[in-house]
This record gives sequence, C-alpha cells and structure tokens, in this order.
Amino acid sequence: MKKICFVLALLMLLTLPVSAEKAELEVTYRQVDDGWKDIPVGDLTIAESACGIATICNAVYYLTGRKTDLVELSNWAHEAGLFNAPGVPGCYRSVFYHAGETHGATYGFTATKFFYGDIYDKQLLSHLEKGGTAALHVPGHFMAVIDYDAENGLFLVIDPLPGDYGRYDRRRKGVTHTGGDWLTAAQLTEGYVDVDGFALFTRVLSEQEEKTVTDTAVSASLAALPNI
Repeated sequence: MKKICFVLALLMLLTLPVSAEKAELEVTYRQVDDGWKDIPVGDLTIAESACGIATICNAVYYLTGRKTDLVELSNWAHEAGLFNAPGVPGCYRSVFYHAGETHGATYGFTATKFFYGDIYDKQLLSHLEKGGTAALHVPGHFMAVIDYDAENGLFLVIDPLPGDYGRYDRRRKGVTHTGGDWLTAAQLTEGYVDVDGFALFTRVLSEQEEKTVTDTAVSASLAALPNI
C-alpha cells in the first residue's frame, strides 16, 4: 500500500505545471534606474510614470539587440502628446505604434496598434512563437514579454517597475523581480499582472542585414550544387 501511495505521489509531482522563476537577465530597462529616474517629463518624473517607455526599450532590445535612449523616447512621446499629457499621467496605448513609425528605422522594429485580449490570445501567442516581443497592459501598468516557452507555458516578462523595488508601486511584490521573470499564463490572468491587451513588436532588417542574409543564402545554394 505504501508503495502505491509513493508512486501516486510521484506521478502527481511529474504532472504539475512548471513553476515560474526569476530570469536574472543582465540588461533590463527600469523606470527607476539611477540614470533617469528623477528626470521630469511633464508633471511627473520618469520613475513615477514611464512604464510604457521602458517597456518599448525592453521589447526592442530583446528583439533587435539595440539599446534605445529612454530619455529621448520619453521626451519625444511627451511632445507628441502620448506620454504625461496634461491631466493624463503615463502613456497612451497608441505610443507603441507611433514609436515604431518614428523610431523603427533607427532601432530596427515595427509595432502594431494596441489590441485588447488576454494572455491566451492566439495572435499574441503566434507572434511570440515566431520570435517577436510584445508590450503587455496590466492594471495601471505596462510590461514587456520577450520570450515564450510554449512547451512549458511560460512567458519571460520584464516589469519596468518590479515588485522587489520597494518604492512607488509594490502591487506586484513577490510576482515580478529585477532581472525579469518566467511567469505562467495562470499568473498573467490574476491581480495586478492580469493582461488585458498588448501591442506586437517585429524586427525589421537593415539594408546591410538583408544583404548579409541574401549573400549567405546564395553562398549556401552554390555550395549545394554538384561539382561538374
């Protein structure tokens, strides 16, 4: 009887979903980083309000490998009326699409308009499976999702105001951490990380990158030809 109970307990452990864990990424943009946290943009500082801007920076970096200028993006978005507009703290949901229009050529990306949907949205999952990144909207906040482990149902999320920071907003304490987190879909439907919409980021190759890809493909085709 004891042996049967042991086997049943082992089977239960093996069938449990994979748990979320810290990611320990070396590069993450946080709105509370020392280089810009106290810089005012409109009536608020970057630390108090720039989750959407930092999310653009994180989504682009892990899509293209290019570092964006968070302060320049903040000032551009404010001047465009998309960030810390009078009486409207934070970013409009359209900031991602317009960032792609104005800065995409420089940093190598495009971004879609904002879609309403949860973390199970098929368009979002398909995009992530193809290597894209996304901005996620959760209650009063934006975060980036930069990778997706479809086999285990885990999403690599970067919170620009992580729950372990301890100032401004501690609603995600114990859920998000500096360095990113692998979160389950179930987690991303609860509390202050409950996803209700997203914008999709896609990499755009530069002319030089396109030429390199073409040259590589041609070389591979020539190498595959039989010797005559």
